[in-house]
Amino acid sequence: MTAETTDSLGRLADLDRLVGSYSLVSRVQQLPNHPGEPRFPIFTAAMGDLTAVAANIAESAAGADIRGSMDGAGGALGAERAGRLCVAEALERYSSCVFDESALMWATAEELGEEALDLATVPRCAPRELAHPKSLVTAPDPAGPMRWARGWSLTGNRPVWVPAVMVWMHIRAKSAAERLTMPISTGCAAHSDIAAALVGAICEVVERDSIALTWLQRIPWPRIELDEIPERLAPYAERYGASHVRTRFYDATTDLGIPTIYSIDLTPDNEVLGQLVMCNTALDPVTSVGKIMRESASSRIAMQVPRPRPEDPDEFLNVFHGASYMGAPERIGDFGFLTEGRERRTLSSMPDLSTGTPAGDLRLLVDRLKSAGCDVIAVEMTTDEARDVGFRVVRVIIPQLMPLSFIHTARYTAHPRLYEAPARLGYPVHAEADLNPLPQPFA
Repeated sequence: MTAETTDSLGRLADLDRLVGSYSLVSRVQQLPNHPGEPRFPIFTAAMGDLTAVAANIAESAAGADIRGSMDGAGGALGAERAGRLCVAEALERYSSCVFDESALMWATAEELGEEALDLATVPRCAPRELAHPKSLVTAPDPAGPMRWARGWSLTGNRPVWVPAVMVWMHIRAKSAAERLTMPISTGCAAHSDIAAALVGAICEVVERDSIALTWLQRIPWPRIELDEIPERLAPYAERYGASHVRTRFYDATTDLGIPTIYSIDLTPDNEVLGQLVMCNTALDPVTSVGKIMRESASSRIAMQVPRPRPEDPDEFLNVFHGASYMGAPERIGDFGFLTEGRERRTLSSMPDLSTGTPAGDLRLLVDRLKSAGCDVIAVEMTTDEARDVGFRVVRVIIPQLMPLSFIHTARYTAHPRLYEAPARLGYPVHAEADLNPLPQPFA
């Protein structure tokens, strides 16, 4: 496949208007690949110090320097596309952090009644987690005042109020009730097509559900054999084959039946990063394999940047903490529940559920999740900057699914799905006391 031309970029080319000295993105630059690693062009989009332009970000940062922490990254087969994808990610991150405080409503769930998200369905931490001296969260409290944002239930076809802390990043809790969760980027997506944005957001929530289930319950998913390399996957596989990275793919499709692939990069000769976990959900599993290969190249660069890390896993708060800890080559044995499994499945045997259109894919996903008893709630986060270049930014919340947490003391181990999903899949179910005690390796 040849490098993408400007004509093939579509609406991505419109993102060039966001780059400049006085624009959202101050600069875009290519990062060097490490020697021997897959040669995908990886770009970053720098946004500078957003604490100077958004009061909520300044309040959340509390004086810390967060420059670089919200920059976008993007990789592709060609440099032109990669250079725009990083701007798209920067726009998504920016839109997920900037909000109008006056548009939010202070109320309790009890006051809002049926118009509010049912807090009984929200993932919660177990009493042991809540009692931990380093605990940062509280149990959901229907009588506690908090800020609410207006969303739309795609499964119930009705408006619904959702806690604002479940929608935006860099939103500091202003009441005890707002500590029911810690802000995370799960379920955010940007696209020029609103249906495509919603599809991407839903798939990410499903992906994160599988990641959490995999690690906490040590689910021994079947390993995927790449028995066929479709033409569209060949350029990705060729670049991986020429590197020292060896990736094992696993069919981590849960009881939802939405194709999900979990992977582990193995590089035992690397003194810093012996293992790297990736995951992706898409209606077409071949798309997931290619995306994992591409995004792994970006993650491998990020994971090999030296960063301070607490010695005590109970103090892990950062997205990189658990991943760097579990990435040490000597921890390979901790992944044995996957790497030592004998069950196999071919890539060609995995179903392709894609319909051919974003609208069709969205209908399929919403119908499937509704039949599984899930409520799919969407909140629009489109900022003026996104709207000016024809993009939409959304957040999707599916409270019945298992959340991903990078905070080791708050893994939401009281959520019923953590125990019900493995049982429905026919895997052994570990009780709370027997869950994987090691920190989450995904970043």
